[in-house]
Amino acid sequence: MLTFIGLLLILGATCYFSFVCFMIWGLLRTDNAPQSSDFPAVAVIVAARNEAENLPDLLEDLRVQEYPGDLSCIIADDRSTDSTWSLIHKFSKTHPRFTAVRINAESTEMTGKKNALTQCIKTTTASIVLATDADCRVGSSWVRSMVSQFDSETGIVVGFSTVRGRSLFAIYQALDFLGIMMSNAGIMAFGKAWSGSGQNLAFKRALFTAIGGFTGDPDQSIGDDFYLVQKISGLKGVRARFSWVPGSFVTTAASESLSDFYQQRKRWASDTRGLHRKDPLFFSFLASAFLLNLVILIQLVSLNLTLLLMGILMLKFVLEFGVVSIGLKRLGRIKDVWVFSLWFLLQPLYIPIMGISGLLGKVRWK
Repeated sequence: MLTFIGLLLILGATCYFSFVCFMIWGLLRTDNAPQSSDFPAVAVIVAARNEAENLPDLLEDLRVQEYPGDLSCIIADDRSTDSTWSLIHKFSKTHPRFTAVRINAESTEMTGKKNALTQCIKTTTASIVLATDADCRVGSSWVRSMVSQFDSETGIVVGFSTVRGRSLFAIYQALDFLGIMMSNAGIMAFGKAWSGSGQNLAFKRALFTAIGGFTGDPDQSIGDDFYLVQKISGLKGVRARFSWVPGSFVTTAASESLSDFYQQRKRWASDTRGLHRKDPLFFSFLASAFLLNLVILIQLVSLNLTLLLMGILMLKFVLEFGVVSIGLKRLGRIKDVWVFSLWFLLQPLYIPIMGISGLLGKVRWK
């Protein structure tokens, strides 16, 4: 006779494995979309706070963009206490394509990053807005590759981003982030958009206005990327697209410490607050992952190593390995698959901790 814990294990596994199989199916059926030859006006926006160490590389990457159309780059300094503003201001004086925006006071209408991005968007009339983060690196064809994914129905494009660095900790972060990316890409293949990353996101400016900008988010959740993907793709006749074009890929800096990594993932997990109302299907996926890993943790800690548990762990390993392998192959980093076993072993502890921390813990941008 099954115990209560055994029933929870079966429930969590059934729901979670169903979602993962569906995502694998989506990943296998997707390919690069036909690339448009239109070159509309584009504005790249970046919200920076205490990013003096990282910004020079990104500014140089943006300066050498190979884009035939009108391109502007708007960098906002959100109340930095280092030399971020001086760096941005000086660069904008030397390079006319760049505009520097300085924010001296905290907004009463929206959270810090959302306010910084809003101020950037207010300075442009470009039809396409392309967002990235200050610690990212982009290739010279990044703008062109992301913009090429738009058509008349596509309102927002989610780009691939990965963590750079060759240390074990950096590769672990890359695999963990890859799992998030693949979940979004797999479900997007069926016309449903869950989330994206503000490190690599493009959207039509007119649709940003149509959703009321960030002031259209009454809950003021911290995730600007989550909000934009959900709201824009939810408009009638509008779809989200995931970009598999290699030139559109972005890399981001790895967290330098466990504390930084924890704080970052806690911010991301905080986006699930109120998700059961906003997107019940996405909430069900996250809830099933949380339940399954939590029950596995309880079983392992209590040394209740049943045949049912062993079978579910084996199937979980195979399915999650499939998702990660597809993503690593697309990124050209299949050699990093050796870290998967470590990632897999930590999941039953990592998922419950981050899920609870995101829901209950206090979060802030920088």
